[in-house]
Amino acid sequence: MGRETYNKGEQDPVMLQTKEQLEEKNVALEEAISAAEKAKRARDIFLANMSHELRTPINTILGLNELIIRESQDEAIKEYALDIRQAGNILLTLVGDILDYTKLEAGQMSLMDGIYDISSLLNDLINGVSLQMRKKKLDLKLDIAEDIPYKLSGDEIHIRQVIGNLLTNAVKYTEEGSVTLHMGWKDLTADEIEIEIAVADTGIGIKEKDMPRLFGVFQQMNSTVRNKNERTGLGLAITNRLVEMMGGKLQVESTYGKGSTFSFKVVQKVMDRAPLGNFEKQYYESLHSTENYNQKFIAPMGRIMIVDDNAMNLAVAQGLLKQTRLQVDVAGSGEECLELLKRKTYHLICLDHMMPVMDGVETLHMIRAMEGNPSADIPIIALTANAVAGAREFYLKEGFQDYLTKPIDADKFENMLIEYLPENVVYLTQGEHVDRDFERENAEMALDIRESQLYVIGFNIRNGLKYMGGDKALYSKVLHDFHLILKEKEEALQDFLKKGDMHGYAIIVHSLKGNARNVGADGLADEAFELEKMSKAGRREDVEVRSPILFNMMKTMRNGLKAYLENEEKEEEISRQQEGMEKKKITDDEWKQALKELAGRLDDFDGDSVTVKLEELKQYERPESDKKALRLCEKAVKDYAYDIALDVINAIL
Repeated sequence: MGRETYNKGEQDPVMLQTKEQLEEKNVALEEAISAAEKAKRARDIFLANMSHELRTPINTILGLNELIIRESQDEAIKEYALDIRQAGNILLTLVGDILDYTKLEAGQMSLMDGIYDISSLLNDLINGVSLQMRKKKLDLKLDIAEDIPYKLSGDEIHIRQVIGNLLTNAVKYTEEGSVTLHMGWKDLTADEIEIEIAVADTGIGIKEKDMPRLFGVFQQMNSTVRNKNERTGLGLAITNRLVEMMGGKLQVESTYGKGSTFSFKVVQKVMDRAPLGNFEKQYYESLHSTENYNQKFIAPMGRIMIVDDNAMNLAVAQGLLKQTRLQVDVAGSGEECLELLKRKTYHLICLDHMMPVMDGVETLHMIRAMEGNPSADIPIIALTANAVAGAREFYLKEGFQDYLTKPIDADKFENMLIEYLPENVVYLTQGEHVDRDFERENAEMALDIRESQLYVIGFNIRNGLKYMGGDKALYSKVLHDFHLILKEKEEALQDFLKKGDMHGYAIIVHSLKGNARNVGADGLADEAFELEKMSKAGRREDVEVRSPILFNMMKTMRNGLKAYLENEEKEEEISRQQEGMEKKKITDDEWKQALKELAGRLDDFDGDSVTVKLEELKQYERPESDKKALRLCEKAVKDYAYDIALDVINAIL
């Protein structure tokens, strides 16, 4: 027989064998795919966990290294410690990059759409690189379309990250010349536009052979021209992936030795088509006003709060107000602002509009509605990038007293504060350089109160006295208060740490930062600031590792202050006994006549003769109430508050 025949319904053995083989291959392929996916997931989980866990020992090393920098008197050791700090910060950034990259690889990074305004975005990005640009003496060129709609909706967080990475790289690899930031746009639909971002520099450029590897992981370009401050890593790889995730493509043009240009385009929704205006003009006018700044007033007794979710913006605002001697508290969110208002009163609040979770308008309404809030009716000024027609009317309608555009113009800022702060705390200086004499007086006063003893335990007396308006008696009192609250705050921080309550911890450590800064405990304030940032970010493990450093600093400072204050009290007692023996006698009528003469000199604003008369009156033996009045009068005169000093004298006449 030639061929075998099979009954109907039976399967050909050859076909059956082939089918079984295919099924086996499919199973093997599926198992291989599954194993590969498991391996990839295991790798991603491992990298994410390792990058997270590595932060704990790195932060411990950096924290202890900071103590070496602050406490070591050996210059060689300090130099080594500064190198450790630099290397540690690079390592910490690299670990953060690994975490971001593994999230992108694992598909765990998602877009987060929200409303934002272009001016605020640009202001924050420029502030982020301005310090490094000034150090390297680079020019910043801005090419921003004036007609671009100012309010958009999109993934602002990742757009900031991408542009920020490109600007940082441009500054890092440019030793001379300029960095240019370009922003253009075109209409797509009635509701959407395409924005084009480009960052150009006159730096080292990229070799043509290196271009294909540019967006690779851990690639190093142009190694011969890199310096010790630079690093390989994931920056451009992450930037490229983020742009792709937003539907764009990162382009690069570069000529080796002449510079590079990185650009991308992304689609954004339009929320308001009002044009941005001339941002470049506004920015450089702000810089010019700051460079030619002379404070128009001082207000040592004035208390204000600045609220902004961007730490750099807070630092800029605080820097602008430094010479006014205002008491300035800062808050990083609307919620933090409300918490501060529960514990302190203010004369004025500057409130950023565009903040996450609770924006400025919502925060304003909450402030006005808070029960038992003594600051409920104070002036509140909106900080905003919305320099467009109708903005003033919008903010006034919402309940703000006024608004100030960012970047902040120092001259406009001061004029607004003079207008809205209470008259009795503002003393006009007519733009005189009062700080020069003030600094000289402070240097002399600091030496009078055992400067070396306080410096040893971490106090910068000159800064502390400056915040107190130069009043030694007030500074001494505040040091007493600070000594008492150190233990209280440490116990509160320990309690929140034990509970794992990072929100409560952040509020207390923020308050500690302000208290420490006010008395010149700058090292403690800096450490508190680092922990404030960690706790606000919810980084509990990092906070747990670094907190013992803070607690050790607080304990050392508390013990040192105790000994200092006890010695001071003994000296004051001896001084009081000596004064009691040497005081001159004066009748009540003669005393009143002397006070009337003092009042006349105050009314004439004759500062020199007022000081002479006060010194004369302090030589007489008088009841404690009269002594207290003289001390208040003397303090007001030092603050140029002649009207307040006159009120004090008239009250006892």
